[in-house]
Amino acid sequence: MTSSSETPAGGSADAGRTAPEAPGKKGLVWTIVREPLVQFMALGALIFAVHAAVTPSVSKERLIEVTPEVRQSIVDAFKNAHEQREPGADEYARLVDLWLLNEITFREGLAQGLDKGDEMIRDRVTHKMRLLIFGGVDVPQPKQQELAAWYEKRRVQYDIPEQVSFIEVPFSGPDAEAAARAALAQIEAGTESEDLQNRAHIYAQRPSPTLEPSFGKDFVTALMAGPAGTWRVVPSTAGWHIVRLDTFTPGRKVPLEEVGSQVEQAWKDERRRVLAIAATRELGKAYVIRRDEADAAK
Repeated sequence: MTSSSETPAGGSADAGRTAPEAPGKKGLVWTIVREPLVQFMALGALIFAVHAAVTPSVSKERLIEVTPEVRQSIVDAFKNAHEQREPGADEYARLVDLWLLNEITFREGLAQGLDKGDEMIRDRVTHKMRLLIFGGVDVPQPKQQELAAWYEKRRVQYDIPEQVSFIEVPFSGPDAEAAARAALAQIEAGTESEDLQNRAHIYAQRPSPTLEPSFGKDFVTALMAGPAGTWRVVPSTAGWHIVRLDTFTPGRKVPLEEVGSQVEQAWKDERRRVLAIAATRELGKAYVIRRDEADAAK
């Protein structure tokens, strides 16, 4: 009798081997894990988790972002105010810094409820908060030596400049000099036309430095050097002119004692501004400020 453990006669040699295991859950999972798309999604999830772990959560109220839109608005505002000139690197940095200071001030104003009972107008809220910051700044009395040094650096604002009164007739174009000299001959002969008289400009008691932007330094020097009451032809950066100097008043340096109270108030105002900006920056430490990569590269 054949034992049950023996292979039946005529049976296949493989009949006694274990049949392959049908695909189950373990094989299916391994197949899915090996998919490139799944691996990519898993890697993305890992990166997101690591970023979330190392980056502290910031509330919207405490996050200030210098976005590309903000940067563009800063540049556009500068160009509109400077005949479409692009801001330089230093100018741009100062403008961004000013925007951040205003944004911090605005946020603090909202946090203190200064918008209550008022329209949500950014400028008004910012102004209210700025008044609070400036009002909370304590400015000490300046020492005399400190005030004197400050005054010396700014005395051009207080010294009395030279002043001139004169009459000027402008000429421009390629034949400006010849036309000016021909007109001067008419004036000296007393035969100038009414049109020439109507073109004359009268300048009364003008500080000489204020004339340089329009006429140039050489014009101002020549004007003041000439004798009073005499018509002359003088060139400038704008063309040629017939001029007559009427009066010249020398300038003088103003001693600190003469404008002491005015200078002291100006010193305090400047010092208060400096301290208020420092106080605003201190408030800014409560915020997370994120700058765009393009902004940081500038």
